[in-house]
Amino acid sequence: MNKIEIRIPATTANLGPGFDCLGLALDIFNVAVISWSAGAKLTPDHLHDWARELPFEQHAIAVAYSYYASQQAVDLPLIDIDFICDIPIARGLGSSATCAIAGLMAGQYIHKGSYDKKELLKLSTDLEGHPDNVAPAILGGLVLSSGNDAEIVTVSLPCHQNIHTFLMIPDFELRTEEARAVLPEFIEHGQAVKQLASFGFLLQGLACGSPDLLKQGNADFLHEPYRRKLIPDYDAIEEIALECGCSAVSLSGAGPSLLALFAGSVDEADQLESLMMQKLPSGWELKRIRINHSGASSFCTGTE
Repeated sequence: MNKIEIRIPATTANLGPGFDCLGLALDIFNVAVISWSAGAKLTPDHLHDWARELPFEQHAIAVAYSYYASQQAVDLPLIDIDFICDIPIARGLGSSATCAIAGLMAGQYIHKGSYDKKELLKLSTDLEGHPDNVAPAILGGLVLSSGNDAEIVTVSLPCHQNIHTFLMIPDFELRTEEARAVLPEFIEHGQAVKQLASFGFLLQGLACGSPDLLKQGNADFLHEPYRRKLIPDYDAIEEIALECGCSAVSLSGAGPSLLALFAGSVDEADQLESLMMQKLPSGWELKRIRINHSGASSFCTGTE
């Protein structure tokens, strides 16, 4: 029996004004252990039918695996999937992206014996619809990304060592489809100009670890004003985080989790964390999580 273990980090996308193009990898992981036997293989159509019948915790990975087979026009063996999910589901932390990446990585490895990150970026974006989660999950760190029909273009951006990330995770879910349904089709020209300025300040604040620039980069006009209405306690939690010393608060992805950014020393971050834990409303969990710089990884755990 052949076996590989695939680890993919959580991601927080948008970070306020970086809507659908900016994401940051975090040190929480989903792990997929993929097992298969050499020998009989199935066509992409048969793999697609097989994937549809699997239970929820395996379904998304299997769909991505069958999608890889169809895009490459190759037959692949059936796989056994053991999925360890440490990333909260439907909380805006890229859990669905980890499943897409895991299935595609399994397909690449079984097919080629290696990984092609450029191909992985394109195929995972096709499945997810946009690259802001999959790009940092694959590459690690802070990643700016955009795509077209031909390719996904990414650039890894600097993030200062004094940047600390805090997640406020609620006990309820919010589906991405619901969060996208409230977005406007257009925004005003003046708001677009302010959006550009805010995005620039955010990137520079992350790069140099400046609290003042992070504050200037905390304005968004594309999604935050519309989605925050879907999150009970958003205003109260934002006020708490800013009063405790955070420089920026935003939705993590489409929500409902919130991301707070703090620029300062480890001791200062420790004190801030203690304060925030005392003040958060019930039903919310605070997690201080390190930035992940390595991205998705895998290793063989068995072979015939």
